Amino acid sequence: MTAETNTKRYSCHECREDAELVMSDRATAAVRGFYNAHLRECRDCRKMHRLLYALYEGPVVPPPPTGIAEEKEFHAALRRTREELPEPWYHKWSLRAGVTAMAGAAAALTLALFSPSTPDEIPGTSTSSVATNEVAPTDPAAAGGIDHPAQSYGRVLGGNAAVTTSGSTAGQPPANTDTFPVGTRFRVHDDDALQVGMVGKIVANFTPGSDIEWVQATPSLIELEVHRGIAAVRYDRRPSDPILYVRTPSAVVRVIGTVFTVEVDEHQETIVSVLRGQVDVLHPETNSLRAEVESGDRYEVSTSSHGNVGLTEVAAALPLSNEVDGDSADFTDALALADGHIPNSWNVPGLSDDPTHRTLINIPAPTAEPTTFEVPVTRRRPGATSPVEPAHEQQAAELVIDDETGDLIEHLMKDVKATRGKELNAALDACRNLYASQRTRYRAARCLSDFISQYGHEPAAVEGYLLVGMLRMDYALDYRAADKAFEEFLSRAPRNHPSAELAMYRLWLSATEDGRISEALTRGRRYLARFPNGKYVGKVLQRFDELKAEY
Repeated sequence: MTAETNTKRYSCHECREDAELVMSDRATAAVRGFYNAHLRECRDCRKMHRLLYALYEGPVVPPPPTGIAEEKEFHAALRRTREELPEPWYHKWSLRAGVTAMAGAAAALTLALFSPSTPDEIPGTSTSSVATNEVAPTDPAAAGGIDHPAQSYGRVLGGNAAVTTSGSTAGQPPANTDTFPVGTRFRVHDDDALQVGMVGKIVANFTPGSDIEWVQATPSLIELEVHRGIAAVRYDRRPSDPILYVRTPSAVVRVIGTVFTVEVDEHQETIVSVLRGQVDVLHPETNSLRAEVESGDRYEVSTSSHGNVGLTEVAAALPLSNEVDGDSADFTDALALADGHIPNSWNVPGLSDDPTHRTLINIPAPTAEPTTFEVPVTRRRPGATSPVEPAHEQQAAELVIDDETGDLIEHLMKDVKATRGKELNAALDACRNLYASQRTRYRAARCLSDFISQYGHEPAAVEGYLLVGMLRMDYALDYRAADKAFEEFLSRAPRNHPSAELAMYRLWLSATEDGRISEALTRGRRYLARFPNGKYVGKVLQRFDELKAEY
């Protein structure tokens, strides 16, 4: 099997011929790439791979749990497995037969070649898991996971910060892209917040004055470090997604999937608050369990004391409230979009369950805390100095990104003003005002959705579909609804529309961050063919080495 073999001709026959080379680590990088790509598409070859890998490696004895938290997760996973999947008949048969553990493992591996069970991780390959399932075998993102290096990036959704990336040097020119790799550190301005998305699965809001670093991203672990300030995080974790660790000077917060905040105050003390789900707080050196923090709970590490979640934590997390109820909401469904109310899934002690009262002003708070949070935020001009510590002043570059959504809103307002005048212009102006502040930007999605529902038939309002898709993708991580909005825009807009390139780029980005790698490659090739000198060519090639050789 040579590196020049066309992937379309790489079939099950070639895959099984190359299996021994891959197992013995004698395959070239090109052959291994063809082999792994074929495994992601072929169920039978995956089963063959597992059996062959088991024969090479022998029985694998899982290590004992390393702590209370790991043991709880292990037993919870077992309970979920028993509840969700019926026990296969051959398991019952092997138990009744009383065979030895080795014979039972061999029988299970053999029968797995013929059973319809859902495949999970492929051992011995460079990808951590194969995300397919019985209901939708063509959807590789259904079970989550980080299956490709293209997913190991983050994006700035809004705001400005001084940024340093590992390996950068003093005097480096300012960054002009919203994409950042692992090893990026953000020092947020004192008069602005910063919103980011990471690996297409996590949305985070960093409050003014925060100093936060993205340390690691592997198929099994994502790690952040909070040096100062508040990091509010929403992680709607799927079964195969990596676990999130948030490190501070005095604790490690272990996250399975939840909405929470981690604060490091001026005394370097850690405060952990949970709005939805549960987190474990561990000792930073021994990883021993310090506390379980459940929804509605606020935990101070230094005093080991528990209290109630308050206004500060909810206000920091509110830009993350654009949650998706179900697999995917329709992009015109305004009820599924954030509107400034605190979601019913968030536990805030003392707050009414009545949706009309679930606002910041109704949160019980100490008298020392302010009673409102919706205040105007002055946008920092590109090139302004950043409030960084003297030791880092020479390293930090100002992160100045293209505010595509803001530019689109301005452009759409001009088009609408030229056609319909005051009525449409006033509706869009309200959306623009929401978008102007990082603290209310997430609410622009609902405003634009209402605008589309009322004026979407207007030719001048066609860019509204693109805007809704971008905000649904950025703040709700609702990639399927975003795809529908982008495709609706492309079907309605003329082929030479100035925003057509952005829509095609966003379609590619949606598939990439959602883990639909085959679809992302197809969309990437389509974008490169149509816009070979386009604005986003560098971003597409940055994430896919496969496309660099073709470009």
